Amino acid sequence: MIPRGLLERLLLFAGRRHVAVGVVVFALVVVALLLTARLRLDADVLNLLPKHNPQVQAYRDTLEQFGSIDYFVVGIRIPEGAPFDPYAAYSDELVARMEQSGLFVTIEHRLGEPEDLLRQVFPNALLFLPPEGRAAVASRLTDEAIVERVSEIKRLLQTPQAIAMRELLRLDPLGLSPVFLERVGGMRGPLALDWTSGRYLSRDHRLLLILAKPARPPQDLAFDAKLVAEMERESAAAAESWNELAAGVELPRPEAFFGGRYLIGLDDERAIRDDVVLNLTSSLGGLLLLFYLAYRRRSLLVLATLPLVCGVVFTFGFASVAVGTLSATTAGVAALLFGLGDDFVIVLYGRYVQTRRAGLDFDASMRDLGGATARGVILGAATTAACFFAFLITDFTGLWQMGLMIGAGILFCLAAVLFLVPAMLAWTEAHHRKRDREPRLQVFGFGAEYLVRAARRRPVWVLAATAVLTLAAAAMAPRLQFEDNVEKLRPPGNRGVVAQQEINTHFGSGFDHMSLVVSAPTLDETLTLAERAAAGARLAVQRGELGGLDAVTSVLPPPTAQAQALAWLAEARSSELDPQRVRHTFATALAAEGLRAEPFAEGLDLFERAVAPPGPITRDTVLAIPQGRTLLDRYLKRFDGGWRSVVKLYPVPGRPKREVPQAAVDLATSLGPGATLTGINVVSRSLRGEVWRDASISAAIGMLLVLGLLAADFRRLSDALLALLPLGLGLVWMVGAMVTLGFSLNLMNVFVVTMIIGVGVDYGIHVVHRYREDVEAGHDGGAGLEETARAVLLAALTTVVGFGSIATSHYPGLVSMGVVATLGTLATALASIGVLPAYLQLRAERQKRRGAGD
Repeated sequence: MIPRGLLERLLLFAGRRHVAVGVVVFALVVVALLLTARLRLDADVLNLLPKHNPQVQAYRDTLEQFGSIDYFVVGIRIPEGAPFDPYAAYSDELVARMEQSGLFVTIEHRLGEPEDLLRQVFPNALLFLPPEGRAAVASRLTDEAIVERVSEIKRLLQTPQAIAMRELLRLDPLGLSPVFLERVGGMRGPLALDWTSGRYLSRDHRLLLILAKPARPPQDLAFDAKLVAEMERESAAAAESWNELAAGVELPRPEAFFGGRYLIGLDDERAIRDDVVLNLTSSLGGLLLLFYLAYRRRSLLVLATLPLVCGVVFTFGFASVAVGTLSATTAGVAALLFGLGDDFVIVLYGRYVQTRRAGLDFDASMRDLGGATARGVILGAATTAACFFAFLITDFTGLWQMGLMIGAGILFCLAAVLFLVPAMLAWTEAHHRKRDREPRLQVFGFGAEYLVRAARRRPVWVLAATAVLTLAAAAMAPRLQFEDNVEKLRPPGNRGVVAQQEINTHFGSGFDHMSLVVSAPTLDETLTLAERAAAGARLAVQRGELGGLDAVTSVLPPPTAQAQALAWLAEARSSELDPQRVRHTFATALAAEGLRAEPFAEGLDLFERAVAPPGPITRDTVLAIPQGRTLLDRYLKRFDGGWRSVVKLYPVPGRPKREVPQAAVDLATSLGPGATLTGINVVSRSLRGEVWRDASISAAIGMLLVLGLLAADFRRLSDALLALLPLGLGLVWMVGAMVTLGFSLNLMNVFVVTMIIGVGVDYGIHVVHRYREDVEAGHDGGAGLEETARAVLLAALTTVVGFGSIATSHYPGLVSMGVVATLGTLATALASIGVLPAYLQLRAERQKRRGAGD
């Protein structure tokens, strides 16, 4: 450790050259502020996860290539029982305004008119059907089925809905569309669409969607803000013509809301900004209040906070160079540094007060501070920084950034304290000398000294109660749960997430899926692999293991499946699909029901084209139809090594979202190395093992570093282990408190153990250091323990304020970190000023009796 002589010279130099120290620090602060201005916010929760985890990378790649989360979603609510057409007209008006805005690349709000869909899809429809679909078509074309269909047509034409259904009946007189058109209308998987509306309308007719691809990526937060503001204006402007759109009918005005990743990112960015302000102000305000209660001098508020402010500014300047971004996990760094760094001020000032009240002058007090007190402060800073630096072994980007910034920040705060505290104390002394009066020196200990006295009076009782409490907490430890859902790290109330939940309520799970990505060197091989995946998924749906699927095969069937369909058609055209027989039977049945055949001529022509297609559907065939490229891009992408396609697998409604269906895992395995299953639930499951591994390694590294530093400083293993006693007790008590209060471990707070190792060990260090110093000077250690206990308790309370401030965060992961760290800090502090003095007293009494016996 740093020699005492060097520490004394450093503190004396800072005190005697306080003006020069102030000027240099001010210049460094200006430079750091200029660097801090370059920091940018990163609101993407995915960027907090491990960069090199294969599942995380696969999930990110899939979102970039096929992800529907890059849509800007507009939802239009339709009141129950209200007619649909006026709200559809409002949707058209809003889409027209969106197209004129220049903010969007593509806008989808229509599936197409049902009649147009039939005309486009019918001629090639039979090439899409699997064997069971072909059988269903054949069963609808028997003579008996045709006669029954004609009877149904007559009945439908006599209903009030006949006007709306007349065109569909004319184009599909044989009733074949239900067999294949749902595959087209359901291109978004199990979205509960009413395809007959020709729009993205929920089947309950309560919600209408517009899906748009903006011109910029959602990571461009300035664009996100402009996009949302513009859409709010346009939706309000479109509603101004509501009376005209509603044709004078009294109807509730349309309510439009927005969703998608753009809104999620914007709200997350605002949450980070709010967290920075809230955490900083709450921690700083709490610290100022505690300092005032402890020292009862307003001037000391500057002494307590100015070095920490400088240290925080240095930290953010460093972060702008080393990290470049401020994320959800690093938004609370300033608050944490205030809570951790103030320990250095408290311990130094507490000792300074004691020495000055004992009659030592300023220089003598600085020399005294350069002894055990300053060494304890430096050792405490080193152990705390080392434990945060232990986060650097993790691949969790958010925790890596937090570890780097807080570890470096503690050292910056330490440097600021060691230079500025002596300088500011010297300035205060000079100021009071000019007024010919002594400064008022006192420290209010919040009752810590009484706890020390009680522990030293009844050491056996204290240690017995400690043993019972520790055993009870240890017995609770196995009941501690682990929550690995990544989505629970996102702030609640995010407008994009709330919109997603509302959409899912009306449309089912169509926006909530896993992705099975298949790839191969050629397009035909990729389509064949996609069909194998879709076939396996259909079987899982039939068994109730999956809720639905969506694949490129609904747009572009694989060549092998088309070849089978073409062979079936060639054979069936002379038997069960014979167009001449079908026409004759249909015409005869119409005549028997008193209906004319002429209105159904176009539909029968479409059927005849369907049973005799010119050849297989190709990619070029799909690209030639309106929106063909848009359809294919949802499922199919070319990359350097070939082609890639996504099959979306939807969960069974009601199942937990974090659950990964075994059927999906087995399907991906059966397809071989060309298939990858990904999704937020898959990512969460893969991170569970990684987070435990990284948390264990970082805790082990932190503990080893702490042991090494303690051994180097104390030079006796017994004293090093004694300084660790409160930490061990505090960790066990923390776990027991978590179980009692109903808290779980998660991907964030599991690393709090390493944090508490760095924070909590400081308290034991200060107590043992001071006790050893007093005993070596021939004292019983009681007065020194009481003075140190006051500093330790105040330091713990200020650390709690720092951690407690991040418990006000919008991010549940940070909230849990703040709460758990608060529990650990209080537990280790109480063990340091309650249990440790009791043990030291008991040990001293035994040594005294042993000496008397000798």
